[in-house]
Amino acid sequence: MSEKENQEIVDEYEQELVKKEDDSSKKKKVKKAKVKRKSKKPKKKFKLRKVRFTKYSLAMTLLFLIVIVPLFIGLVGLGGRSVKFSIYNTGWDGLSTVYNTLQAENKYEISNGMSSLTILNRLNSSGVLVVIGPTTSYNFAETISLVTFLVRGGSLIVADDFGSGNKIFEPLWNVIATYDSLVSLGLVPSLTDIFFGNQSAPSNVTSVEDLAGAAIFEMLAGMLKAIGFNQTVLMDAGSNYGGVSSQPLLKDTNPDNPLTAGITKGVQMEFGTVLSVKINNSRYNPSTGRYEWYTDWVPLQPLSINVTIEGGEYGNLEPIFIEDVMLPFLSFFTTTTSWMESNFRDALTGEAVPNEGEWGNTAFAPILSIPIGRGKIVMIGDPDIFINKWIEDTENNDNLQFCQNLFNYVTENMVANTTSGKIPIIFDEGHTQYKFYSPALVSTILMRLITEMSMYPLYSPFVPIMFAVIAYPLIPKARRLAPVLWTRYRGERGRSRFEREIKRILETGSYSEAVGLLYRSMLRGVRKVDTSAASSPKSLADFFISRGYPLKRGALVSEFERIDRYLQRPKLLPQSEFEKMLQFIKNLIDTLPK
Repeated sequence: MSEKENQEIVDEYEQELVKKEDDSSKKKKVKKAKVKRKSKKPKKKFKLRKVRFTKYSLAMTLLFLIVIVPLFIGLVGLGGRSVKFSIYNTGWDGLSTVYNTLQAENKYEISNGMSSLTILNRLNSSGVLVVIGPTTSYNFAETISLVTFLVRGGSLIVADDFGSGNKIFEPLWNVIATYDSLVSLGLVPSLTDIFFGNQSAPSNVTSVEDLAGAAIFEMLAGMLKAIGFNQTVLMDAGSNYGGVSSQPLLKDTNPDNPLTAGITKGVQMEFGTVLSVKINNSRYNPSTGRYEWYTDWVPLQPLSINVTIEGGEYGNLEPIFIEDVMLPFLSFFTTTTSWMESNFRDALTGEAVPNEGEWGNTAFAPILSIPIGRGKIVMIGDPDIFINKWIEDTENNDNLQFCQNLFNYVTENMVANTTSGKIPIIFDEGHTQYKFYSPALVSTILMRLITEMSMYPLYSPFVPIMFAVIAYPLIPKARRLAPVLWTRYRGERGRSRFEREIKRILETGSYSEAVGLLYRSMLRGVRKVDTSAASSPKSLADFFISRGYPLKRGALVSEFERIDRYLQRPKLLPQSEFEKMLQFIKNLIDTLPK
C-alpha cells in the first residue's frame, strides 16, 4: 500500500466522522419535532434476543444462587428469623427466649448446627445436643457420631411430636433387638443377668414390698424393647389452656424428679403427643391353653402391677398390688381425663372426643429422662414447650422454669474442657423444616453435601480430583494481545480490525498505542524466524536487509532507533509522521513469512 492510498483511507474515515456528526445533529432535531406531534409510524415489535448458555454463564448463575440469593433473602428478612424452632427466630414460634435465657446464665457456649452431626466429632469435651422438631432422619455417619458423642458423656434432648424423632433412636433399638436375638441363642447374658445376676440377696426380707423396687426394675429391663413418640394427639379435658383439650397443662409431677423443681403452675403443651414403650408381655391363648409372648406398644403412664414372689430362699410371700407407681424417670403426667386422639382434623377444630379403641382414662407421661453414664437422654413429646409463645407466658405456666431445670439436669455432671470454660450446647437446625425461600436451606444443603462427600473414605479421596475436573473448563484462558492485521472484525460488517483501530486512534490521538502494538507484533514475527535478530536495532536492520528490504542499513538502524525512543517516551506526533511510521512497520511485517 502506497503512502497516497493510506492517506486516502484516512481522509475517507475523517469524512465519515463528519457525516456521522451531521446525521446525529439532524436526528436530535427530528426527535424534538416528534415530541410535538405523534408519530403515525407503527412501532417496531420487541424481539427477545436468543439466549445462549455458556460454561461461564452457568458457573456465574450457580454462584449467584449459592451466594447472592441467600444474602439478599436474609437482608430483606425472609430467612432464618422466620424458621420455626430456630434460636434466632424472635417470632412466636422461635426459640430466641430460650437462647437468651441460657446465654444470660454465662455457663453455656451455645451454637447451632446447620450441616451434618459429624460436627460432634470436633468437640474436645462433652456437651449437649438439642434436637427440636426434627423432620429429617440421620444417616449412618451421623448416627455413629451421635453414639460416640453419648459414649463420651454427652447429653441428648429430643423434643418431637409428629416428625422424625423416632428415626433418630431407631438404630439404638435395632442394636437392642440384635442383642435380644443373641440372648435367645444363649450367646450373651441377658440385661437382667447383667444388672442383677451378681447381686447378693438382701437380708431381713419379710414381705414382697421389700423387693418390689428391684422386682419392677428387673421386669422392665427384661420387657423393654424400644421407646418412641406415639404420634397421636395428646388430649386432656381436665387440665388445659383456655378449655382447649389439645393444649394440656401438665400439673401432676413426680416430686423426686429434678425436672419438676419449682414447678407450681404446670408445663404448657400444644398439640403434642405421648411417649410409648415397646414391651414384651404375655397373653393367654385359649386355643393352645398356654400363655404366649407378644410385643406391643404401650403409652407411658404410672405403673400398676401385681408383684408375686413364690419359692426361693424367702418362701412363698404374700403377693401385693402396687397401684400408680411413679417411675423415677417419668417427671410429668396428665390428668386421668386424658386420651390419645387419632383424628388430627377433629383435634385441630376442637371437635375431638374419646372414641372406642383410643387409649384414655389414665394419666400419660409425655416426658422421659434416662441417665446414661455422665450424660442424659431426655425425650419430650412436644417441641412447642420451648417456643417463645409459651416460654414468655410466665403468668400462666412454668415452661421457662422447666427449661432451666432441663439444662441444669443434663449438664450436672459435665466438666467444660473448652477454651471459654463453658459447656457447649448445640441446637441441631440442620434437620428441621425450612421454607423454600430460606437462606438457611441453601447453606444447609451445601454444607451437608460437602460434609457427606468428605466423610466417606471410599470416595472422599476422589472429591478434589472431581472438583478439579469440573472446574478446569471454567477457568478463563489467558488473554493475549491480538495484533492489528487486515482481518475482519467480528461483529462489524464491511470493516476490518485495522480500519477500526485506525479510526479509534484518529479520534483519540493514541498514536503511541498503535505504533507499539504493531512494533511488538513485528518483533514477535522476527523472533519466530530468528530469536537473536530482535535483540538490537542493528540486528533488526541486518535481518530485514537479508530478506531483501529495499533500504540501506544505516537508514534502517536510524528508523528503528527513532521508534524505540518514541515508544520509551511517547510524545505528540503530527498525523503525517504517525502514518509514515505506521506504514513503515506494516511494510516490514509484510516481508515476514505468513
